[in-house]
Amino acid sequence: MTTKCFAARLLGTTSLVVLSAVATIASQTPAAAQSTISTGLYGGGSMLPSLALRQLFDCYAGTTVANDGHSFSPSFTTAAPSPNLLPTSCTLVSTAVEGLFAAVGSGNGQRAFIANDPHQLFRGNPKSAPTVVKRPSINPPFVDTANSNFATYPYPRLDFVTSDAPLASPVSSLTTISFGGFTPSTNWQSVFAILARTSTAATYDPTTVGAPIQVPALEVPVAIAVNTSNPVNGVTWTIQSALSPNTQAGGAIQLSTAQLCAIFSATVTDWADSATLIPYLDKTGTQQLQHFYDDNTDGTVTATAYASGRLPIKVVFRSDESGTTFILTNYLATNCPLLDPTGTYQYKRIFTGVGVTKGTTVTTTANLPSADFSNLIENIRAVKGDTDHDHRDSLAVEDDSDRPDPHWISAEGSNHEALKVGTEAFRAGHIGYLSADFTQPYATTVSEEILGQTYAAPAPLSASIQNLNQRITGVYHPGQVAGGHAQNFIPPTPAGAENAFRSLNFPRPPATYDAWNVYAQVFGPNAILGGVHYDGLSILATAQRAGAYPITGASFLNVYSCYADASGTRVPALKNWLAWLYGGSQTNLPAYNPATSSAASPGYDPDVAAIIRNNGLHELDPTWAQAIQSQYLQPGNSGGSATAIAASSASGSQVDGCQGVTGGAN
Repeated sequence: MTTKCFAARLLGTTSLVVLSAVATIASQTPAAAQSTISTGLYGGGSMLPSLALRQLFDCYAGTTVANDGHSFSPSFTTAAPSPNLLPTSCTLVSTAVEGLFAAVGSGNGQRAFIANDPHQLFRGNPKSAPTVVKRPSINPPFVDTANSNFATYPYPRLDFVTSDAPLASPVSSLTTISFGGFTPSTNWQSVFAILARTSTAATYDPTTVGAPIQVPALEVPVAIAVNTSNPVNGVTWTIQSALSPNTQAGGAIQLSTAQLCAIFSATVTDWADSATLIPYLDKTGTQQLQHFYDDNTDGTVTATAYASGRLPIKVVFRSDESGTTFILTNYLATNCPLLDPTGTYQYKRIFTGVGVTKGTTVTTTANLPSADFSNLIENIRAVKGDTDHDHRDSLAVEDDSDRPDPHWISAEGSNHEALKVGTEAFRAGHIGYLSADFTQPYATTVSEEILGQTYAAPAPLSASIQNLNQRITGVYHPGQVAGGHAQNFIPPTPAGAENAFRSLNFPRPPATYDAWNVYAQVFGPNAILGGVHYDGLSILATAQRAGAYPITGASFLNVYSCYADASGTRVPALKNWLAWLYGGSQTNLPAYNPATSSAASPGYDPDVAAIIRNNGLHELDPTWAQAIQSQYLQPGNSGGSATAIAASSASGSQVDGCQGVTGGAN
């Protein structure tokens, strides 16, 4: 994709306001020579969008932060992803705002948001104190050591968080455990572990921070990462469904819905399996059986076992509460029980938890989808027993040996999971789930801090996945012919995520925060697709359109409707950056101009979408983006919009989202 230079974007508009600003912009200081930035935006949470957010912040400011590994280059392109490169057009002007993001996982992001406390932005999954937690992931950097204004951690405040799992609803259910009594109390950037001595229950308080705002920011495909290297024991792979090159998105292997359900239920635990029959649905909705290896074909060759000898399938899962886990389990909970209508494989119990016996009680409430992968493993244990399924580990999760059992391997965060899936021979057969930007070709390497040491390795490869549209048209295995041509399964790409999103219904404003929960959009009564009833099931997890990637979700931005802002710079900086982000979806807007564009008058910058797609993700649908800008970013008439983000007034009446609020978010 060719990105126009900033001047060309300005000259391409008929807006007199924009044209008149050219002289002003030309006189601005180039990014490379700008004075030290002092205004900041502070966020944290989900690791899924963290790499893209770091690059977006770099582009917005026209400069990179120390050690983020990015550079502005004319070689930037989205035609073939160009990892770690940014458009040179980002540097033509600069916005004196530096954004920082702490990648700690969706669960910890929500913890910080509910408690309105940046000290909750740590890695780990603690339940009570005392406990040891860890500083954020090292990739992307969470501080800027080249700028003393942003060189220390924890952050002085919390402006936003991201999560790929939805907030609980209603507001009264927004509760968490907040930790305190930290040692050390400051300068966490200098240590890899922090002791939390106290914990207490915390509840979201709309009287002090305003209404919670949850809006989708990105459309995100979750890739199935697979290590297809030949192991060191002499066993060899025969992967006949791989694409060439296998480093392209979805190129490592092609997997069907039937195979994913078999793998994540521990029905099949070895890549060499040539005996196990697993269920799938044909285009009429009738259950059929196939061998696990029947999908190991490109349509021109006879299917064969994937491995020449024993090669255990080792599932790498997130031990922390993860939005990526939520997206995966939303897909599994929606699709897998349908393959097993008679309960022979016990998929309903495994993938929803309904019918599982706990003690003497049979569970009637679903525990999946969930941000906690342990729910799935506990369901499997309840159905199949502890053998090979007890994931409880007395050792530190960061001990990189493959314990505690041969099938499940825990990892803390996306970078850690990517390392444990790996590409090395000694990790052959590992499979996991990661946002596309942690896999090739969108990333070349992944890195993480483990027990105080930094480890880096090549990014893992990803699989193409069968979608519902293919099942309905009779494409059960890779290479089968439908519509007059052979079809491969669907790769995890920006286009695949966008095609999945197109099946959703747009929530009409004014919308409450839970109305933007894309996972809660379900099929109505008597919804039949390919002979199967989908009543009450997730629309997003079904991928019914051609080309739709089936394991797709959203990265949400969580912000408050009311902020404390004594300096008068915090709220404008936040709202203007959000307007730039969402404006990047709307090609009908005038060209973005930092001299005149704002939350009240947004502009379109093509670099936004280019950077997002270069990370394997997709910008938000323009209709959704415009509605979010209108409802939350643009001030109400006479300050009367209860949903618009506002700054708390120290004296006088409150306006917009600060009405009825005392103080605002810290």
